[in-house]
Amino acid sequence: MLAQLGRYRVDRLLARGGMGEVHLGRIEGAHGFERPVVIKVIRNELVENERVAMMFVDEARIAAGLHHRNIVQIIDFDLFDGGAFLVTEYVEGCDLRTLLRNHRGALPYAVGVTIIAELATGLDAAHDATDGSGAPLHLVHRDVSPSNVLLGRAGDVKIADFGVAKAKSRSYHTVSGTIKGKAPYMAPEQILGESLDRRADVFSLGTLLFEVTTRTRLFSAQPGPMAMAHILSGDVPDPAERRPGYPPALAAIVRRALARDREQRYPTARALVDALDALAATQRWSQSRSVIGALVEQARTRAAGVPSGAWLPEQGTPTPRTPTSPTSRGRAPRT
Repeated sequence: MLAQLGRYRVDRLLARGGMGEVHLGRIEGAHGFERPVVIKVIRNELVENERVAMMFVDEARIAAGLHHRNIVQIIDFDLFDGGAFLVTEYVEGCDLRTLLRNHRGALPYAVGVTIIAELATGLDAAHDATDGSGAPLHLVHRDVSPSNVLLGRAGDVKIADFGVAKAKSRSYHTVSGTIKGKAPYMAPEQILGESLDRRADVFSLGTLLFEVTTRTRLFSAQPGPMAMAHILSGDVPDPAERRPGYPPALAAIVRRALARDREQRYPTARALVDALDALAATQRWSQSRSVIGALVEQARTRAAGVPSGAWLPEQGTPTPRTPTSPTSRGRAPRT
């Protein structure tokens, strides 16, 4: 059992997966200073695998350059005798999957819309990110799914795990024909192995918007060929079939985000945010994140004793992390 990694004290194991472990830890400083953190460890035998090592290094390097309140922050990356480790902020709360599993009934439309708008704001910042010279990274997350959306007790919403993200500056690039991500949330072009841009993440946001506002999976819950075939068919049911009384204007937003032809989708995550904000204003839906925080507390209580998992490479099962102060949602700053 690890007890110390550099300046980080390791408190307990949160989860173990095929590529590594996730621990809850803390930074300790002078005069009793402490800060909780999450430590993702990749073992030495995997570090020796060049492909795996480069993916891990890429995640650390890419995510470290993303500074936005809707993105889980990278704090540190280092090597030790037993391998390498990545340190991130700790968001105390639950993932979106846990919230949906433990909430009784469908989420209020205002809550679902706010969660997706917050998430899309963070992704827009990632899509607009640049390298040190100011050149665009052309980053695409490729794994926008409920287990990678973290919700804090203060109502904060954050996208996690850029481990399979596509970026121009990656040291390791996915072999042609290899699909990264979770099948029920993939864009058609991602399934077909075509070149990707930010609109692939917009499609994934559309699948999440459908799910959080109807409390049903849009595409097959079975990973693999069944879900992929459904996505490629372009068949998107009317949300009102899943939730009677579904607002037609919201259904129109869902349909555009999920357009089979990416040219017909919202061109950016910001454009989706603008559409959702305009709808919320028209419907007089409150977009207060305090309501999200209250629902997170309820979900945590109902899920007590049932581990929600921890986000691991190629597993994507986030675990609670540290709250951040709620701030108003503005246009995503360029990095």
